[in-house]
Amino acid sequence: MMEKSARRKRMNLLKAQAKGFWDVYKQNKKGLFGLGLIAFFLVFAYFGPMLSENDPVHDWDVGGRRVPPSWFRRLPGYEHLVPNLYPVEESGFYDVSEFEVWDIDASSSISLSYSDDGFPDGSGPGSMKITQGNGGEVETITVSKTFIWDYDNPPKRFTGEFGFKAEDIGDSSIDLSLVLVDVDDNQYVLWEREVRSDTEWEQPEYKVDSYSIRVKMLFPEGVLADPAQKIFSKSGEYEFKLVAAFDGEGSGSPVLLIDDLNIELMGTCFGLLGTDQWGRDVYSQLAHGAKISLFVGLMSAFISVTIGLVVGLFAGFMGGLVDEISMRFADMLLVIPSLPLLLVLIAILGQSITNIIIVISLLGWMGFSRTVRSQVLSLKERAFIEAARAAGGSTIHITLKHILPNVMGLVYVSLATNVPGAITAEASLSFLGLGDPNIMSWGQMLHDIVFYAAIKELYWVVPPGLCIALLAVSFVMIGFSLDEILNPRLRGR
Repeated sequence: MMEKSARRKRMNLLKAQAKGFWDVYKQNKKGLFGLGLIAFFLVFAYFGPMLSENDPVHDWDVGGRRVPPSWFRRLPGYEHLVPNLYPVEESGFYDVSEFEVWDIDASSSISLSYSDDGFPDGSGPGSMKITQGNGGEVETITVSKTFIWDYDNPPKRFTGEFGFKAEDIGDSSIDLSLVLVDVDDNQYVLWEREVRSDTEWEQPEYKVDSYSIRVKMLFPEGVLADPAQKIFSKSGEYEFKLVAAFDGEGSGSPVLLIDDLNIELMGTCFGLLGTDQWGRDVYSQLAHGAKISLFVGLMSAFISVTIGLVVGLFAGFMGGLVDEISMRFADMLLVIPSLPLLLVLIAILGQSITNIIIVISLLGWMGFSRTVRSQVLSLKERAFIEAARAAGGSTIHITLKHILPNVMGLVYVSLATNVPGAITAEASLSFLGLGDPNIMSWGQMLHDIVFYAAIKELYWVVPPGLCIALLAVSFVMIGFSLDEILNPRLRGR
């Protein structure tokens, strides 16, 4: 009972102290502003990625490459921008009902059925199974989708895709082609192939889109042509179709499986913040980058402050050889330029987020350790420390029970002020091309902007730079406010 009562009293005391601290802190405008900014970034880091389904690193071509945000269409001079168009909402064949999405025109001896064998890298478990009967003549099936391009300006890019598998070909053959038909009934054969033997699941051997050299060669301008502008020169009804012609002279019943038949038209604007040089969602990069920057900043600051606190405590209290060795080592690291040393260490250890945090932490403790040491040198001469020694207190006991509580104010301030340095250090490494290539951070975004000469594209440039600056300022403001509250001299002033 006595232990529970003592524990309850300690909890009530902690609650009273926390309430008293908050009553003082909320009167500091800088501190409240900084806390509000951090709260915003924490919410953004947690909920922001939920607003986008796109992977910031691996999802290429979710929109046209290097296009502005969709809301630019409401600005004067940007009315010509067009959004993405997805004529086929679901390209996979999950069951027979998916066939209804397509217009199918087949010869009488060709039959359709559903197969559980789907394209392994595709969206669904099944596929459309096309079987030729013994008709004795060339038989054709056309699987097509008609759609409306409702804009006078062309898209940035179009891309088509599908997977196919041929079975029981024997001595027959199948002529496959992907065709795009414009409003004037001009037919553009984007891809064609003659299949003369059984195959595993395959895709067209080159990407079927308006950036492809093969597609560009359909026009007299050759590699200088822009097929998206040529084909989608005006609004109207278009058609995308797969044509399969079965050779009727062979024996047997050849089977063709098709899956993930689709066409996508990438517009000249996309999403909340546009796209980068590979058509990746800039908003998704910014949202995921917030989580990475906060994680790197907080973890690096916590580790470096912990190291500095331990070194400073024992160097100051124990003195002698321990003090001399630790401080000389800290001095040695302090005089070495930090950024070149960071570059060398990351180049040696490897470009991973774990290595970045470790290196930043190991190079950020020296200044704080000297501050703690100087405070400990002053504290250990106080009367209450002498009394603890006289009572037989060990070095560990005196350090943890009497000195540590008196330097915790420095710890809180240093934690807040070290985070901006860690964030900018990670951004600097990523900016210089030494960030983790498997994640997207704000520094990596800035690196891509410079590397691909996109300085003028402000919708891409401003967000990461502004976020780095605001997040750093928020922690600096909290550090200043904590210093004003916990430092008796500043509080008195």
